[in-house]
Amino acid sequence: MTQPVVHGGQVHQIAKALGRSVDSFIDFSASINPLGPPASVLSAMQQALPACGHYPDPSAEELRMRLAKEHGISSDSIVLGNGSSELIRILPLALSLRHGYVAGPTFMEYEASLHIAGARCTYVLATSAEKYAPPLKQLSLLVDAIRHGSQKALRRNVKSHTAVFFCNPNSPTGRVVSARSLRMLYRKIEEAGFWMVVDEAFIDFCPSHSLIKEIPNARRLLILRSFTKFYGMPGIRLGYLVGAPETVATIRRLLPPWSVSHFAQEAGAVALDDVKYRLRSVKFMQQERQRFMTRLHGVSGLRIIPASANFVMVELPSKCVTANLVARLTRQGILVRDCQTFSGMTQPALRLAIRYPRDNNRVIHALKEALRDS
Repeated sequence: MTQPVVHGGQVHQIAKALGRSVDSFIDFSASINPLGPPASVLSAMQQALPACGHYPDPSAEELRMRLAKEHGISSDSIVLGNGSSELIRILPLALSLRHGYVAGPTFMEYEASLHIAGARCTYVLATSAEKYAPPLKQLSLLVDAIRHGSQKALRRNVKSHTAVFFCNPNSPTGRVVSARSLRMLYRKIEEAGFWMVVDEAFIDFCPSHSLIKEIPNARRLLILRSFTKFYGMPGIRLGYLVGAPETVATIRRLLPPWSVSHFAQEAGAVALDDVKYRLRSVKFMQQERQRFMTRLHGVSGLRIIPASANFVMVELPSKCVTANLVARLTRQGILVRDCQTFSGMTQPALRLAIRYPRDNNRVIHALKEALRDS
């Protein structure tokens, strides 16, 4: 990888470049819960202000204990980070990886982290023809092939330096895999001596698909979680990783001291306790996602990819120049995510965060006009 990773949510940079205020844009490029951070979190952070004169707890013990209770696992199986992206960046180093197989197209930080650590990255790609159904069969066959590979490879201990990266639900495609199917894949990966890294940044929108309950009995499984997407607090920077205690201890040693601020620790603990917010968010997203997707089906030229998170990916007509469409929408104050910046994405496509109905109706109208004029 020679180019910087492109992310959504660049509203500040775009506003500055165009000489406009941030508030003049509706941001569909970052998949954040439109309900915003829970009021309980904002109140807790206000109350935490006097503590800013002290260093935060470097082990984030209180929040780890709260997460351990939430998931039914040991607190020693949890490490907190300044967003899950910080943890992704150090994983290849912590695991001494030489090669990573990435189920794509997907979040580009896995590829970036592998290259930074000097490891190879190989994509196993979902296809447009199958509406980007996650490539479970291809991964399973690949693991079998490597597992039964040459004895020379075994003597070099290649297997223990190999990981499979899987985002569930996946970004940008929105596709999800059942916990049962992922569990079957993990068993093969474990038998092969590989690591499996599952990024569950969006799993709170479909929690039944999580593998986190497998952690106590899965020595080579690592799961990433984030407070950014579901709890609507990207500016607070809080994520965590769960895995076997000895692996988590290795990862923790590689993190900088005081990686997670006192405010983030307080925000995380309070967010987890806000059951009403969680139920409201899931209900809202289920209803508005269905309405949004139904309306998108009415836009001539769009192909809607089934979604299970808080965003929808839409394929555009093959003749469409995605960059031109993105620029046109930006001028109208609408920011969307160009999916052609994801490795392995061959068709022009956009990722659209699901926001409030009025905003969603606006982007649908803008897409109708733009595609009609193209």
